[in-house]
Amino acid sequence: MTGDVLPPNSGAKSVAERMRAYRRRRRRGLRCYEVQLGRAGLDGLVAKGYLASDKLGDRHAIELAIDDLLFDWLHS
Repeated sequence: MTGDVLPPNSGAKSVAERMRAYRRRRRRGLRCYEVQLGRAGLDGLVAKGYLASDKLGDRHAIELAIDDLLFDWLHS
């Protein structure tokens, strides 16, 4: 499931490249949503083992942790 998240700051992309990526995700049935997560939420991800405590400032690691949490929750 972790392959569905794009790496953060993967460089400047042209509008055409972003649109191709958007269409590719839509064809695969993927949608992007914004989630607001405070310190308590991050601490919860750490406590549940989804996020390493030294990755609290790593956006990509947090995205992967949320992705894994949702996958486990929906498939349990």
